[in-house]
Amino acid sequence: MKVNFKKAIIILLFSSALLAGIIFLFLGIKESVSLAIKTKDWFEAPGYLRDYSVYDVDSDGDITYRLKYVYYSGGAEYYIETDYGSEIVPEIDSIKTILYEPENPKNAVIKGGEASSVYLTIGVMFTAIPLFMIICWLFVTEKVKLNVKILDFTAGFVLFLVGELFIYVMGGSFWIGSAVKSMGFLAIIPSILAIVGVIQMIKTVFAAVKEKK
Repeated sequence: MKVNFKKAIIILLFSSALLAGIIFLFLGIKESVSLAIKTKDWFEAPGYLRDYSVYDVDSDGDITYRLKYVYYSGGAEYYIETDYGSEIVPEIDSIKTILYEPENPKNAVIKGGEASSVYLTIGVMFTAIPLFMIICWLFVTEKVKLNVKILDFTAGFVLFLVGELFIYVMGGSFWIGSAVKSMGFLAIIPSILAIVGVIQMIKTVFAAVKEKK
């Protein structure tokens, strides 16, 4: 039996991406639920970036940084650092939302900066994008009969979802303004993704309604 190595490699790559995506989604959901239960009665406070230090330097010389934020509770000052490295350093005094335990303010997490948010973002990217590409391939090869508008709407939804998840990781909220406050102009890219996704979905819905009239 003749083996088509090109198809085999493509199938392997897509399968690996989907498997990785599912694993990251599972970890992200698990961590998110655990964190939500743990912090459901915690207080929120604005955290201000005060300092940063080198977190790691890879073999190519690329540097990642550990960010240090200050927040206040009961007139006292507390500090918290990111638990993972960041290649981008926001402006000093940029804001992140901090969740802290009322009885022990030192016990805190950076909203949107927890590992679960990163897992979810990677998981969605590694599942939604390959799945959409597979759907497009099935449509182009006519193996499955699909309405073009379904593809257009799905493309918009994927863009919106990926953009919103990056916005949450940047600012600890799904609101674009929070990402801009935290990361400045760097929040423009995910914001554009989310906005383009919404526009695409709205255009598709309006086009479908117009056709029915």
